[in-house]
Amino acid sequence: MTQLTQPPQAPQPPQTPAPAANPVSKAPVGGGLALWARAVAVIAHRDLLRQAKRPGTLISQGVQILFFVLVYAVGFDGMIGSVDEGVPFSAYVFPGIIAIQVVSIGVASGQTYAWDREYGVLRELLVAPVPRVCLPLGKVAAGAGTVTVQSVLMLAFAPLMGIQLTPSRFAAAAGCYALAAAVFSVIGLCLATVIQRVQTLQATVQMAMFPMLFLSGSVFSAQDAPGWLAVIMYLNPMTYAVDLARQTLLGGGGLLEWWVDLAALGGVLAAVLALLRVRSGR
Repeated sequence: MTQLTQPPQAPQPPQTPAPAANPVSKAPVGGGLALWARAVAVIAHRDLLRQAKRPGTLISQGVQILFFVLVYAVGFDGMIGSVDEGVPFSAYVFPGIIAIQVVSIGVASGQTYAWDREYGVLRELLVAPVPRVCLPLGKVAAGAGTVTVQSVLMLAFAPLMGIQLTPSRFAAAAGCYALAAAVFSVIGLCLATVIQRVQTLQATVQMAMFPMLFLSGSVFSAQDAPGWLAVIMYLNPMTYAVDLARQTLLGGGGLLEWWVDLAALGGVLAAVLALLRVRSGR
């Protein structure tokens, strides 16, 4: 019986070990934050350019604050004279007058978000490969930055109101108003994300503005108000901004401890930022 033999096989090349798979390189930790910061800066720059092209808005805001100064700080000063511990009434209300400007502009800044949504600009901005929350944060940065600069300029007139303004008080007061500007700008953006129609948003802002401004202790203290009205004033977040700024500029005389005011504003800011994060999507 013939034995079958297999044909010789061609020599195989030497096997080289496969290179180890490189681990997937992780993006740098700061990459995401840098992307967020750039997106926020672009949106803020766009809004600042739009404000610069409308000087009439800045002029009207200046006229508004001048009206409050003439009526409350100058007009009532001659009638009321001084308040607690001999503080002139003009000095007492001046921190509240600046807070009125900060809060009113901050809350109204949310209307730019509503107009962008109305005219379709928001739809075009949302297709950018960045988190959606960057859009409202950019608007907050623009609105809060603008009103902070305005408050710093207004602080330069504090000595004319009888306030002894030192560099430390000036820096601390600027920080207080910057925090208040951020808080109420986010509140305005939250209202704009909840209320879809521009006309309804404008009516809501106007309806909420006057109780918030005048029931904040800006022109009279909660200690001098009836009990039921004082409760409402303590529920108003602007009360803590006014009280913190007044303590900073006058060196005391507040309703609460400064850290209580600061904690209240920080808590409100955290709450509205969480709401804004939920309402703005991813």
